[in-house]
Amino acid sequence: MRKLDLLEATALALLIANPAYSQTTTPAAAPADDAAAPAGDATDADVIVVTATLRSENLQNVPIAVTAFNTATLEKAGVRDIRGLDQVSASFNLNSSQTESGGTTLRVRGVGTTGNNTGLESAVGIFLDGVYLSRPGIALGDLLDVSQVELLRGPQGTLFGRNTSAGALNIKTLKPNLNKFEGFANGTYGNYNLVNLQGGVSAPLINGVLGLRLSGAYRNQDGFQHSTTGVTSNDRNRYIIRGQLYFEPTADLNVRVIADYQRSNEKCCDGVILQETSLVAAGAYSAYGLPANGGVSASGLSAFNSRTTNGEQFKDRIRQYGVSAEVNYSLGSADLVSITGYRDSRSSSQQESDFTNLKVFSTGKGSTANVGTQDGFTRIKTFSQELRLSGNTLGDKLQYLVGAYYSNERIREAGTLTLGPDYQKYISANLFPFIAGNPAFGFNPLALGPNPALTLAQGFSAAGNFATNADSQNGRNFSIFTNNTFKISDALAINFGLRYSDDRKHGRGFQLAANSPACIGVLTNPALQPGGPLAGFFPLAAGLTCFPFSTQQNIPGAGTPANPIAPAPFDRVYKNNQLIYTGKITYKPAENINTYLSFTHGYKAGGFNLDPTAAAGGADPRFKPEKVDAYEAGIKTKLLNNSLTANLAVFYQDLSDFQVLEFTGVQFVTFNVAKAKSTGAELELNAKLSRSFSANFAYTYTDARYPKNCAPSNAGTTVLSLCGNQLTNAPKNVVIAGFNFDHDIGNTLNFAFNGSIRLESDRRTSTQAVLVSGPTVLTTKNPFDIQDGNAKINLRVGIGSQNGLWRIELFGNNITNETTRNVTFNVPLRGGAFIPGALGANGAGIARGAFLQEPRTYGVTVRTKF
Repeated sequence: MRKLDLLEATALALLIANPAYSQTTTPAAAPADDAAAPAGDATDADVIVVTATLRSENLQNVPIAVTAFNTATLEKAGVRDIRGLDQVSASFNLNSSQTESGGTTLRVRGVGTTGNNTGLESAVGIFLDGVYLSRPGIALGDLLDVSQVELLRGPQGTLFGRNTSAGALNIKTLKPNLNKFEGFANGTYGNYNLVNLQGGVSAPLINGVLGLRLSGAYRNQDGFQHSTTGVTSNDRNRYIIRGQLYFEPTADLNVRVIADYQRSNEKCCDGVILQETSLVAAGAYSAYGLPANGGVSASGLSAFNSRTTNGEQFKDRIRQYGVSAEVNYSLGSADLVSITGYRDSRSSSQQESDFTNLKVFSTGKGSTANVGTQDGFTRIKTFSQELRLSGNTLGDKLQYLVGAYYSNERIREAGTLTLGPDYQKYISANLFPFIAGNPAFGFNPLALGPNPALTLAQGFSAAGNFATNADSQNGRNFSIFTNNTFKISDALAINFGLRYSDDRKHGRGFQLAANSPACIGVLTNPALQPGGPLAGFFPLAAGLTCFPFSTQQNIPGAGTPANPIAPAPFDRVYKNNQLIYTGKITYKPAENINTYLSFTHGYKAGGFNLDPTAAAGGADPRFKPEKVDAYEAGIKTKLLNNSLTANLAVFYQDLSDFQVLEFTGVQFVTFNVAKAKSTGAELELNAKLSRSFSANFAYTYTDARYPKNCAPSNAGTTVLSLCGNQLTNAPKNVVIAGFNFDHDIGNTLNFAFNGSIRLESDRRTSTQAVLVSGPTVLTTKNPFDIQDGNAKINLRVGIGSQNGLWRIELFGNNITNETTRNVTFNVPLRGGAFIPGALGANGAGIARGAFLQEPRTYGVTVRTKF
């Protein structure tokens, strides 16, 4: 689709005008006490209650940019999990790469933390029934039995704790009903053989005192990407079960205990090759006995449009469970809240992650030479405890809240990478342009034999060379906080909050087992030593043969300046404490108009780059905390006899030591960028035009960028190359618009029809916007970095009984089948910026791959509730 400019996007959106896909004040959104808001004309009863301030308050009175979505809103929008929230929020997006368990990134207002490294915590905090979920991969299960999802935009660190420098997702599930038996069931069948089942029941065990709620969901769907090897990827195969007990012995005390268990076994995510390396045209692969295409049968726009990949096995498994207990006790003049949580998450993966149909390298026990004894795994165990005391004093002029928070997190991960029988021939193709094009060597590359990499390794085969590397991190956080609102008058109030946070982490990187004779052969080859005929060729030969993830530690030349990317052990401590603070002024000039000004200083914890190469060459594996100063002004209004809600927020966010992760083609590098900024505005309109028809329009403008002076001049080229470019996956313009028609027919039937469109302008999809070659920043833009502006349309039509006993719906998401990508990357070891001699004009020598977003989906849903 051609690019959409702002005027086109706005015009199209206004023609379609959006639904009860509540952006801020959809009448369908459920209050915090789980009671459904009434239908009909918009009145004061159509109040959305949120807990964005850890109190139940009218959304229109909260001096925070927050959006609330209830179950009906999410169902109408086809949102099954948090991936789909970008269909209902113009300020939010989510993308995954390589594995969803470890490579998922959430962004709000263009700001987020790239995944693929467990040491990095998300800039968008996720809270499930008050319990902090420390990594996005833990939160990717189906949204089951949800009462409300709140998206808080901007840093929320004073109340929602650590690591909410960009925003927070507050997910609340329905609690048991103490007074009556009730239940629901949904079943969906769709294309790609989608089967989605959800159901739950709630029953009072002791009427008015003790209640039980059980719910579960199952989803299975074929993958939408097909490889030339015959395998598929990006499928769904998961289930979740949740049980709750709710105990309310007196009006002053209630206790809620929740336990959930979920599993998934999916194949995520293979990458489409958007651009082939120039090594293919140069005949480099065929010169060394490999297929001329170097294992890539499908590439370019045809592969992109048909969603065709070339990889082999991809498996991503997640198993997790959690238990939480919430106690609310009224002390008369104050309320005491205790929330205790424990979560245990384990993910494992197998990947033939060279993205070709050759046997180059692989991870896990399915690896090429069957060396690995187990899949790569990550296990995260987290315990958290929060205590809060809140109340009113000074004749209700002062609302106060004080609290303390403690968390303890243990991370254990390990992974095996094994080189395959095609590895040395494959990297020989990378050597080809250097040997052939450098007259200093004075010979034809074939003089090194049919496999130059094997010759340089003194005949030692790389097939079966492997390393099993492991990392661990023990971290604890303790914080105390307060948040208070002082009412100067009925119209004017001041809010101030503080949080002192103390972080301690102990990180280790070590190797469990390894065997890499080919690497040793290169490092000890006399011809590559100083004075030898190929001495100048040593760094490249060592860098390619000693592939970081499959190389032994503590061998000659490894982890030294001559070969700085080989793995090295580390055992370090990270300590940091931060003071987070916020101040807000709210002024209410009229009953239905509320304005606010706010400033917040927030942060996100630093930690360890949990990557085998993090300490290579004596590097410090630690990265610094990310900090943000955020300024915001907003106005929230209800007009036309409360039938129109119009909310506007403008923001300026100044980030320092912004945390970035980049895959260079051979390793994952984590670093801090001194400066980043995000400025913009958000407009949300929601209109109740009649008893049957509502419309919604939301527009977000975001300029999220690295300023031209984002780093000092002595920073590395990897950092300096970012300056002056937009942040990744941060479109400047996003519009969501649509309609919702909901009408009763006679005395028994109900008909509903709704539709929405999401339009976004161009966005960058790579970490780097330009090519980086060693110490040099090139002016060439990274090929296929820009995802063009696009529009995605969703439609849903349904009919059922007015009492909800039955309902049938037909739906279609992305009905025009827009093919879009969320991450673009350099294909490992297939020509790239780290091999300057392989580059053609305009970066044509680089093999570029991409992870795609979902195609068109459609199906039928049957619902019942009782």
